[in-house]
Amino acid sequence: MVERFEPRFQGAPWPPGMGALHVYVLPHAGVDHELLGMVRSIGPLMAGYPIDPQYTGSESDAGLLHLTVEMLADAPSSAYDQAARDQLVDALRTGLAGVAPFTTEVGPPIANVAGVVLDVSPRKEVVALTEQVRGVIRDVRGEAALQHSGGAPHISDGYAWASASSDALNGVLRNQLDLRRAPLYVDRVYLLDVTWALDKDTGGWRMSWKVVAEIPLGGTPRQ
Repeated sequence: MVERFEPRFQGAPWPPGMGALHVYVLPHAGVDHELLGMVRSIGPLMAGYPIDPQYTGSESDAGLLHLTVEMLADAPSSAYDQAARDQLVDALRTGLAGVAPFTTEVGPPIANVAGVVLDVSPRKEVVALTEQVRGVIRDVRGEAALQHSGGAPHISDGYAWASASSDALNGVLRNQLDLRRAPLYVDRVYLLDVTWALDKDTGGWRMSWKVVAEIPLGGTPRQ
């Protein structure tokens, strides 16, 4: 059963409009063509279901598609002054300088309790990246910053604003989608200030973010 998605912070309901710092991997329109093509084809299949798609088919960006690496859950982003943000960015740059870029795969799409997700597999390098990021956060902000559990690595393709049958949607996804897996090239992470707010049209939750820093793996910026 798909149910209305409810973001949480520190184990409690997310205060609407509050921001929290996150480390994300973001697909890139200029690199991950196959992945975005697959997600573009999923959009029409979700029509008629109460799911807010995270990607609407833009040729220039990947919308709100993201792979969550970690949330900094010790305090809202507003409690991080510029010095604290700079310290965190510097530590991430140093801590990820020895992590080599890699390619994994995303898919197939699955309707679950929160909406539609695309599992990431193989997971080994994503899990290693997550543990490296968590180690940096622990060193800079302490264990209290690591209160988030996002489950197995995945990319959310849409968040539900009401209930619907996941069985029916999974049948559509299995039967009508040709491409079910696609590569994701990971050569950087982003530190983002992520906000969740209630959408006035659906009453569901919608995210937005501001980029704090772009941090290359291996210490080498993309050319």
